[in-house]
Amino acid sequence: MGRSTMLLTAIRKSTPKSASFIDWQRFAMAHSPEIRPAVRVGLGLGIPGSVLLATGRTDLLAYAVFGSIVGMYGRAPHRRQRLKNQLLGAAMMLCAGICGIAMAPLGLHGWVLLAGGMFWSAFSSVIADRYGIKPGGAFFPLFAFGALGTLPVGELPAVDGLIAFVATALFSVLLGQADRFEAMGERRRGATAIPWPAILRRARTYLLVIFLAGAVGILLHVEHLQWILAGAAVPLAAGNARGRLRRGAHRLAGTLAGIGALLGISYLAPSEPVIGCLIILLMFPTEAYMARNYGLALSFFTPLIILMLQLANPKIGSQLVWDCAMGNLLGVVVGIAAAAVVERRPSTTKGQRGRIAEIEQQHEPR
Repeated sequence: MGRSTMLLTAIRKSTPKSASFIDWQRFAMAHSPEIRPAVRVGLGLGIPGSVLLATGRTDLLAYAVFGSIVGMYGRAPHRRQRLKNQLLGAAMMLCAGICGIAMAPLGLHGWVLLAGGMFWSAFSSVIADRYGIKPGGAFFPLFAFGALGTLPVGELPAVDGLIAFVATALFSVLLGQADRFEAMGERRRGATAIPWPAILRRARTYLLVIFLAGAVGILLHVEHLQWILAGAAVPLAAGNARGRLRRGAHRLAGTLAGIGALLGISYLAPSEPVIGCLIILLMFPTEAYMARNYGLALSFFTPLIILMLQLANPKIGSQLVWDCAMGNLLGVVVGIAAAAVVERRPSTTKGQRGRIAEIEQQHEPR
């Protein structure tokens, strides 16, 4: 009896430790960086970015950064599917970004900026839902339009920026095809497509939420309206209220952490070439954690974005940091609240809503 009691006691003591170890392993796997996709995306910006640094055109890094985001759409393990996803992602990014570049000489702001943001958010939402590409949602095309459309240019569009943008995007697609691929193996069952009524309802939600967030920003005379529009779009990638709250919280926490890191970088007063190198290096951890820990990824992505915009327009200075923080806060709050009101009466079944949440799960941000 004594030996049996000792054995049972040993089992009881060891079981929690084993379970705890397994839980720790699962947590570590869920939040560990993904190296191969990060290397592809990092090279997608690193090689064109190094050319810009070598030629002294650090002001064009903003265009290259948005072009390299096309690499984030290249996570599919099979060649044909990855090519399809990246071409669709490139089409969304290039169309929205080129539109912003073309409109930049007009001084894109206010209601015009809001109208363009509404269109590209709804358009990107439809494409992402229809083809199930990831990152889902409309954040990246919307932000590309707003950020590139508000950069200061002369009376004509920035042709050199356009070349950097398009060339980096195409280079990212080529890098995606140069990687090793998994064997096709057994044919996988095709994913159930989201019905068109649900796709259109999702696009309608983007239209209304972006409009409300932008209108609030305009009425409050927010200078950099694109931050509010981007902040409002982030929670919409989730398929339910709980997911939106979680994603919005990640957005705010990651943004604040990124601003803290940015303040530390600014204190060191690095030169423009050093800032350019930091922008390139920050893209690697951004992609490495985007699918595993959205908040942590944003802590790298936020200083990357602000630094590249400051290189493109040195006059904005510290005002951009304040607008980034307040714009994200306002956008996330309005986005979550407005989405809850707009989708109060869902017309789809619970299973369909679950499918939407799965396909629209951001890589990102997301």
